[in-house]
Amino acid sequence: MVWILLVAVGVPLWLVAGALLYTFRSRRRLRRTPGVFTCRLRPAGPLDGAGWTRTRRHACWSHNVLVVHRGPTLRRCDVLAVASVTGPVVATAVKRLGERPVWLRLHLDDGRQTDLAVRNADVTSAIEPFVVASMR
Repeated sequence: MVWILLVAVGVPLWLVAGALLYTFRSRRRLRRTPGVFTCRLRPAGPLDGAGWTRTRRHACWSHNVLVVHRGPTLRRCDVLAVASVTGPVVATAVKRLGERPVWLRLHLDDGRQTDLAVRNADVTSAIEPFVVASMR
């Protein structure tokens, strides 16, 4: 009888442990990929700190498309086709992005505007495709 109880409780615990290990490893693998930076997004608005996403997201560029990974395992993606970038501006109202995060405004191909906040150290990764394009 005790063995049945141990098996019934032990199997779900191993499944939970495996799921947590998978989540940890997939997040770590993505964060260590070159060109990936931590950010927060919101619809375009004033720099008062309202409307930023609650969680930090990880993003990377593929030509002029910003791929934003989200979710517990970072498997869900938002794809933003960007026409141009305005900024950078120092934004003090964005939390959990270190000291002196930088704010950029992304002008999307469909006419919408989105604000992107990144760590001060990640500014070069965040505007890289547009700096390279302006040098050509």
